[in-house]
Amino acid sequence: MKSFLKTVFASFTAMILVLVLFGALIALALTARDAPGFVEDKTLLTLNLGVPIVDRQPRQGFASVLHKALQDQESGRQSLRTVVTAIRQAAKDERVSGLYIKGNVVRDGYASGWAALKEVREAIVEFKASGKPVITWQEDLDEATLYVVSPADHLVLNPLGLLEFNGFASEIMYFRNAFDKYGIDVQVTRVGKYKSAVEPFLQDHMSDENREQLNTLLHDLFEEVIAGVASSRHVPPAVLRDLAEESAVIESGQALEKGIVTAVAYYDEVRDKLSELTGSEVGKEIDRQKTVSQYFSTLPEDEKSSDKLVIIYAEGDIVSGNDEDHVSGDYIASLLRKARNDDEVKAVVLRVNSPGGSASASDIIQRETILLAKQKPLVVSMGTVAASGGYWISAYADEIYAEPNTITGSIGVFGLFLNIQKLINEIGLNVEVARTSPAADVFSLYRPKTEHEMAVIQRFVDNIYSRFLEKVAEGRNLDKAEVHEIAQGRVWSGKQALKLGLVDKLGGLGDAIAAAAEKAQLENYSIKEYQQEGSLMDEILKEMGMETGFESNPVARSAWKQVQHLLSLADARGVYARMPYDLTIY
Repeated sequence: MKSFLKTVFASFTAMILVLVLFGALIALALTARDAPGFVEDKTLLTLNLGVPIVDRQPRQGFASVLHKALQDQESGRQSLRTVVTAIRQAAKDERVSGLYIKGNVVRDGYASGWAALKEVREAIVEFKASGKPVITWQEDLDEATLYVVSPADHLVLNPLGLLEFNGFASEIMYFRNAFDKYGIDVQVTRVGKYKSAVEPFLQDHMSDENREQLNTLLHDLFEEVIAGVASSRHVPPAVLRDLAEESAVIESGQALEKGIVTAVAYYDEVRDKLSELTGSEVGKEIDRQKTVSQYFSTLPEDEKSSDKLVIIYAEGDIVSGNDEDHVSGDYIASLLRKARNDDEVKAVVLRVNSPGGSASASDIIQRETILLAKQKPLVVSMGTVAASGGYWISAYADEIYAEPNTITGSIGVFGLFLNIQKLINEIGLNVEVARTSPAADVFSLYRPKTEHEMAVIQRFVDNIYSRFLEKVAEGRNLDKAEVHEIAQGRVWSGKQALKLGLVDKLGGLGDAIAAAAEKAQLENYSIKEYQQEGSLMDEILKEMGMETGFESNPVARSAWKQVQHLLSLADARGVYARMPYDLTIY
């Protein structure tokens, strides 16, 4: 008994020591920087384009959160709403003296896409209109970065820096020859001459139809960049088109001659200007800087109102299941249902940044959008891509907003089935099967499907496509035959989608929020995001295997408010409604 008590006491003591040590680490993390709620006069707002901009701030594990807090690092992601809201609020904040933009745009998955960059660029334009200086120094410049920073008052390029302005391209890898070489067969079912998702597995080259739609899309997106840069730099669009056609890459001096940059200088020369803006001693550390995430954390919370406007994010591939880190059919449907059943929620904005995915999961989500739209305003904001399944879940909204450079449409369905029978036979393997019915192993990888089986699947795909057309026609108040003409798996830019009636207006997330509030006749309301990143305490308790109740506990939530700032302060069966491929446009 004595030994048992000693063991218990030792364990209890160890636990206390661990908690004390942990408390010390948290105290260190919180005191190693300025209080997040304090903004001094002459504060310089900084935006690092090297940190990918996502629609929904992703959850981070406890170890990552604590490490970044202690190391004073910027978060690995920054949310679009955080960036845009911070810049626009700082424009009206007398304590903020200017905006400094650093780093080249970094793409990561669906992050920092062209539609998101347009919203950030517009916020920068608004900041500049306030009369405060916007400054950027770039080691090199590419189209994406130039597009965002072109409104700057001082656009400075490193003396040995290069400007790349060579137009847009998108590469697609074709697998047919490799599949033939290694004994892999592909069977497909599809609808629409533009549903080219399966094309790379069937051919060794791009079809004329696919090249047509890609050329049109790339042209629309590049013209948006040319128009934006030309307007901000007061350079004729023809100069930029000639640059892309003739030079592609030019040196800093040439960029200065063409009026694309305002100066060629080293960083230390720009640093002197930043010191002046912040009242810092020249040559010394620049005081009073805040990143957009740090500044956003200082902003007062929305007015305490019982009326709420909810934002739900659908960012990434649409999949089946209930995974909170993905656009899972059951999970997103549950969020829409939650908003529908909450009497305090008066309107909903569904932000879609997805190329689609599972047709079944898309339909599950769409069902909830239909039910929601019958009870309260639902507005869709399309991000960089809202195509195929991404359009499926958008079709029944009261209003759809897209940016001119949003990729949307791709209304089509395909089935893709691999067969590796020849491959395994060539390496000496053989698979035998026992079955009760001829099609019991229809989805096996080890045999080709029969003509009868493929005909059955094709009818299934045709039926889904027909239902897709009907749903779009009903949701958008269009004739089904008319929808078929603009569907067939073809992707469109937001600019073209507006002309075709697939979207209602051009604009970003902020415009969609304003429209939803207007439809609900809201004046005073608070914005609620269901998919918020976890707080540090949330992650601690999860590491300990316990659920948290902070969301419904205002006392606990208030007590851990400073801790919650750590993240923002730290530097179906082969049938899919999906975009043809992931378009990486560069």
